[in-house]
Amino acid sequence: MNPTESTPHRLRYGERPTRPGMYLGLFHGRMGRKDTMDDWGFSGPVLGPLTYCHTTYMAYVHLYFAEAQDARTCCNSSHLAVDLEVVEDMIVFEGAYYGDWTVFFVAPEECRRPDDAFRNKPRINAYQWHSYLKGAQYSNDP
Repeated sequence: MNPTESTPHRLRYGERPTRPGMYLGLFHGRMGRKDTMDDWGFSGPVLGPLTYCHTTYMAYVHLYFAEAQDARTCCNSSHLAVDLEVVEDMIVFEGAYYGDWTVFFVAPEECRRPDDAFRNKPRINAYQWHSYLKGAQYSNDP
């Protein structure tokens, strides 16, 4: 990346990605494992797009990024493969602990839409992926 290019922005959970693909979203964050939670904590990063996300014995979450630039932006890694540790049922990422996480797919039509200045009511680009289907009716429901 040369100095004239902008630094890629790491997404926070609730922000829409600009590219389609599979992502890992971290939320319900806290700074210490033993923190007393009065609320839902803070939103963490959205990592991806990923080729795969695999968990081993609830001790590690193995990620494989689709492109090297995504691994650098999301995890400051020069490798496509990145392992996140799970400690006491929480994913550890950059010194914070996340009690909830979700793996989700973003279709092209769900990507962040360009900002615009001509609408009276701007488009909403925030989205909580884990509540996407909340209240949805499934065809096999009674």
